[in-house]
Amino acid sequence: MASVNIRKAKKTDAKKIRELMHQQAGEQNTALPPDLSCEGTLYQKIHYNNEHLSTVQRTNKNEVEGYEAQDSRRFTLSAVAENGWGSAAVFVAFVAESVGAKGGELEGYILAHSAYSTWHGRAMFIKEIYVVPSVRHSGVAVRLCRELLQATLSLGCKRCDVRVDKANKAAVGLFEKLGAQNLTEAEDWHLFLMDSKVITEMKTKCEGQGSPQVRPAGPDDMANVMALIQELADYEKMPDGPKINAHKLVTDSSPLDAFFECFVAESDGALVGYTILYHTFSCQGRGVYMEDLYVKPTHRGQGLGTTLMAQVAQCGLTQGASHLEFCVLSWNTPSIAFYQQKGAIDVTVGGGVQVYRFVDSAMRECVQQEL
Repeated sequence: MASVNIRKAKKTDAKKIRELMHQQAGEQNTALPPDLSCEGTLYQKIHYNNEHLSTVQRTNKNEVEGYEAQDSRRFTLSAVAENGWGSAAVFVAFVAESVGAKGGELEGYILAHSAYSTWHGRAMFIKEIYVVPSVRHSGVAVRLCRELLQATLSLGCKRCDVRVDKANKAAVGLFEKLGAQNLTEAEDWHLFLMDSKVITEMKTKCEGQGSPQVRPAGPDDMANVMALIQELADYEKMPDGPKINAHKLVTDSSPLDAFFECFVAESDGALVGYTILYHTFSCQGRGVYMEDLYVKPTHRGQGLGTTLMAQVAQCGLTQGASHLEFCVLSWNTPSIAFYQQKGAIDVTVGGGVQVYRFVDSAMRECVQQEL
């Protein structure tokens, strides 16, 4: 077996990374669209296969509820290159490269994008990991994870999340071995998804009804946004959750190094609601994640929540997003009803998707361990 070197991916790796996406799909007797011809659509769900460390399973629409029709153009070489190294790049990747007889061949990769937590600040989210059969069970997946976690720490991130299908014992074992906590079981967070059709309809309904009460947040708003974040934490019965402050929000939303975007809702000159979002990328294509959505109880029922959410949809669609994601505590039935009314699907209940989390101490311990 050739030795394997782990390094940060370069733009010239985009073609081989896409080929690995095809190879993984081929193991499941499916194929990623090869070009811009748009020959039909595929239906996809984020999934960690039991036998293979992979993140996408494609199937027939009739087999399972909650799948989204995907435009083939989202899997083109140009899409991978642009979203990884273009002017609007959103993901970072590391690759496993053989250095023996097959020198230069990529044997696996891990892909993640930056994220943001209104409790801990800067974060990372692992979306894809795949290792070819010939080097599985040789520690390559572990090394890829450790390299990604080291990069996460170097960016000043305090946590790294990863999605796992609960039926995938191999992936569950990998991430638990490395110290990740099953956040879905520990705190009962459920992941929800809205596909491009749903978010486009939501945005369209709000067009022409734009409220002057909703606008982009600026640095001077962040003290009030922080107060609203604390209100949300109190509502979620986790008052000690937020560990950041208004200065951190200003720094992390700076146009020069923005980890998130924020919109606020005003009433009589006071902030009464906010939403925070960031952009994502995976084999689903480009996406947008809504970290928080909150409106003061005294100002609910006025359409502010819907307008704020439509702003998230607009930001995502402007960047070519195919879906919107967010998490909700399972006991928060009023919010769940609000989102489901707008077409959101609970992929934790419907698809068995769980969120695992590496906290700061777990990341540091993982990268320091011997292979």
